Amino acid sequence: MILRKIYLEKNQDIIYLKADCVIEGCAETLWYATSIENEKYISLTNADAFILVLFIYSIFNNKRLKSEVPISTRLKYGLLEILLPTFQMMGYKSIKEDFDFALEDDSIFPEAKAVGTAMSFGVDSFHAYLDSQNTQYPVDTLTLFNAGAFGQHGGVEAKRLFELMKSKVKNFAKKEGKKFLWVDTNLNEKLKMEFVQTHAYRNFSCTLMFQNLFSKYYYASGLTIDSFKLTDTDTAYYDLLISKAIGSNCLEFIISGLTINRMQKTKIIAESSITFDELNVCIIVPDNKNLNKNNITTNCSKCFKCIRTMTYLDVIGELEKYRNVFDLNIYKKKKDRYLGNLLYMKYRANNVFSKELFEEARKRNYKLNKKIYYYALIRVFQPIFKRLKSN
Repeated sequence: MILRKIYLEKNQDIIYLKADCVIEGCAETLWYATSIENEKYISLTNADAFILVLFIYSIFNNKRLKSEVPISTRLKYGLLEILLPTFQMMGYKSIKEDFDFALEDDSIFPEAKAVGTAMSFGVDSFHAYLDSQNTQYPVDTLTLFNAGAFGQHGGVEAKRLFELMKSKVKNFAKKEGKKFLWVDTNLNEKLKMEFVQTHAYRNFSCTLMFQNLFSKYYYASGLTIDSFKLTDTDTAYYDLLISKAIGSNCLEFIISGLTINRMQKTKIIAESSITFDELNVCIIVPDNKNLNKNNITTNCSKCFKCIRTMTYLDVIGELEKYRNVFDLNIYKKKKDRYLGNLLYMKYRANNVFSKELFEEARKRNYKLNKKIYYYALIRVFQPIFKRLKSN
């Protein structure tokens, strides 16, 4: 693969950062897009944003990569001296000679002082945002990237969902007095990488587009540091290492929430009223078109993420605060079934989130209805019943 050149292109109120490449023997143009008002934050001194994702694509597909555009000195070091050996430890065959990064950029951007984080309205992103406000690096810019979260291979539906969420995050940022920045890209369609395997790399690449803006960028971790392991199944397991490998000459990535679990994060966000009408953990919400005119997200209250969050909030006595985003009638009717399923997951799958829930329930003397043990047993015997029925 060859990265030939990068350049800017305007289309009405949108600015595109484009890269002409040769991928799998074919000429391709990759791009990132954002509001034209952000043009001043984009640097053409290096191609870090593109090089990062092409590097990951090369690793996963055992390809060689040559860049005819400079790479920042810091990113070159991180890719070749930290990430490459890490992937080799995972069993990948790429070697240093597969990457031709002869041109280096040592540019420094002293005006880059913004601190950013993504806002998806989930527990992790809310915690990253709220927690930063009490540190030396409070977030002043909220972002939204269409880099696979709305559809790992892009497409029309992913674009529609992205546009819906973009309006919501923009309004929230305005209420909070923060800047808002969005990025769209065609990397999803062109490279077709699995999202869970690559989500950190995709989102970091979008941030690297703005080296003239960001000095710090928080990335919300979904796991605690004691879950760390080298695996290509999910970048969340080793995102701390990724954050130390990836950066530019002026930009540092910070992993937020590594030392506290989901229950602790839930307690923290439940203390902030800004989450009461905005919390969005549902994996079904966008498909159900539940982004209403008031920008209040109604979670389905049935999917596993909704169930996990509602039960957490219930155990700590905070669920009523979220009556505008969860259907509490559904929860009350199915509460025992939900808890029974989570109890089953605790023992059968050794599920860390279920363990956290029942440990907190024990500490608080939370009353568990005997029915939940019945529903847990039903789950144990379900596979047997299905096999008997099929025979």
